[in-house]
Amino acid sequence: MKQETFDIIELRPATKHYYGDSLKMPEILLEDGLLVKAETLDIPLGHSRYGGPIADLPKDFQYPDDLRFAAQLDLKQIAPHDKLGLLPKTGHLFFFADIMEDKGLVVYADMDNSELIRVVKDHEDNFFEGVLIKEAFASTEKLSSRYREPEYEDEEEYTNEDGLLWDYFEGSETSKIFGIFTHCQYQEENILEVVNSDKIVLLQIGENGFNDEGVFSVLIDKNDLKNLNFNNCEFHWGQS
Repeated sequence: MKQETFDIIELRPATKHYYGDSLKMPEILLEDGLLVKAETLDIPLGHSRYGGPIADLPKDFQYPDDLRFAAQLDLKQIAPHDKLGLLPKTGHLFFFADIMEDKGLVVYADMDNSELIRVVKDHEDNFFEGVLIKEAFASTEKLSSRYREPEYEDEEEYTNEDGLLWDYFEGSETSKIFGIFTHCQYQEENILEVVNSDKIVLLQIGENGFNDEGVFSVLIDKNDLKNLNFNNCEFHWGQS
């Protein structure tokens, strides 16, 4: 099997998730104290985050009516861990998406946190929960980790030349930038086609404390990223 190691920027969430202050959540979702009203948390202006009702945006930016705020990245927090040198070193990336249609919008603005304007849109559908990105750090992942030993006899006839099976769910518990594309509904050849192309994982938010179920991914062509052209990004939501 081809052994390939990929440099990634791994992302870890804060403990508490937050929701819009005007919403009423079922008590069962609030019992463990990990989902709270946004007003109870200190959410610094411009801090990297995933989802939720609160976005800190450029002053003249038009919030898209047909998309939900999915994430924003403060590149001063993220870029120092970019061993590949592909990300801008300053400014912010903003992500909006419709996961039902696999469409979205990515915007880059090279401005300081203090120049952003807070916009609050409470809603109950996709991305209604927000969580701050607490930590970003350089890490690696291996393509070999996407394969597993067969667990049952009837799986053995589907193994590759190394006696291994493609693991559709491996990688789902990682949130990151760069590395191996993850989508549990795609075949091995679909994933490897992306891996061997010029497409880059600009953002993956997985099931490591960000999402309970499902992986949100945004892909960008390497040359587009180099030229700060975010008009052709691909949006994917993978969930079993």
